[in-house]
Amino acid sequence: MDEYLKQSRILWTLSIAQFMVMQVWYSFSAVLSPLKQAWNLNNFQAGLIISTFQLGYVIAVFFFSILSDRYNPRKIVIFGALITGISSLLFTFFANGFYSALLLRTFAGIGMGGVYVPGMRLLAGVFPPESRGKAIGFYVGSLVIGSGASLLLSGILVKIISWTTLVTITSLGALFGAFLVYQMGEVPLKAVKTELNWGQVKKVLSRPKLLLNLGYLGHMWELYAMWPWIAPFMVAMFKLHGYSTQDSEMYGNIIGGLSVIIGSIATWSGGFVSDRKGRIKSILVFLVGSIFCSFTIGRMGEWSIYAASAMAILYGFFVIGDSPIFSTAITELVDSEVAGLALGVQSVMGFGVTIISPGVFGYLVDKTQSWGIAFASLGIGALIGPLALLKLRKLPESYRMAGGKQ
Repeated sequence: MDEYLKQSRILWTLSIAQFMVMQVWYSFSAVLSPLKQAWNLNNFQAGLIISTFQLGYVIAVFFFSILSDRYNPRKIVIFGALITGISSLLFTFFANGFYSALLLRTFAGIGMGGVYVPGMRLLAGVFPPESRGKAIGFYVGSLVIGSGASLLLSGILVKIISWTTLVTITSLGALFGAFLVYQMGEVPLKAVKTELNWGQVKKVLSRPKLLLNLGYLGHMWELYAMWPWIAPFMVAMFKLHGYSTQDSEMYGNIIGGLSVIIGSIATWSGGFVSDRKGRIKSILVFLVGSIFCSFTIGRMGEWSIYAASAMAILYGFFVIGDSPIFSTAITELVDSEVAGLALGVQSVMGFGVTIISPGVFGYLVDKTQSWGIAFASLGIGALIGPLALLKLRKLPESYRMAGGKQ
């Protein structure tokens, strides 16, 4: 019982801290509409600013992940949260256009690279395999709620306070997250402290791991363009159906925020079900569901604002539910001493494409004037996921996942 209580305390503290820090991830998307007007940004420039956050994350996450195999990840999480919060706070005071926003959002992304994956590495070292999927699913759920909260908060408060106040709130939340992890005290997890060598790298680059990570790549191509663009899309759809600018921003951000927050249920249930039914089977359900949504939501917005709103929330459920399953699965396919490295490689592959997909999405909206084509491009990219996972399912190594349930 004492061990269970310790595990629960670590999980809850990390998850609450993650909730606070992750609000910064979409604070820019939450206030995108007024910033586009104030700074004369087009959709392509907005997409690039979104992409640079992911770029900063990718630059940092690989190195932080390697460090999390050698040192206790708790200190890395604290450091990353501080960098994210400070950079976002500086955005509030000093960002005044495209280039300054580009720079400061990149630094915020670099800090985020020290939070998410090292936190998962810590949990993978604390929880045994039979409950790891559920624990990581709960942790990823805090990411989802934190991300959606900034959009939802913007939708509710957009008529009352300025964008600078909204971004300041999320920035202070990140700093408070760092404080929570500091107050948690030392985690009973021994650092492995192994030196990185080519033999270890080969362990995480073998065919089963690459196939799993290709599936993750398709998942991330879709997810991290859908999340930042779903609220702007809904704002545009409310305007299309005759709502005022203020009402469109409020309702669009509320629906966008709910579509992200609903994913917290999906991540917990996805991790829970995958512990019992298997990793690959569970991932495929979410992947196929989200691909279907990507090919339909853009057209729905033109037909009915109610249908588009419902589809946005359904999309939000399917697009994220497989994320913790991918993370749990990679820790089962590799030896424990390289779990952090494996999570880092997975994140670099997955988040690497997120540098491209938001910008491609914005470019397609500008070029074609069609949200349907832009969303369809996400589904096309995500198709690599089911193809890779069906190949992985044929390999004997896949039975290492979920206690032999694949």
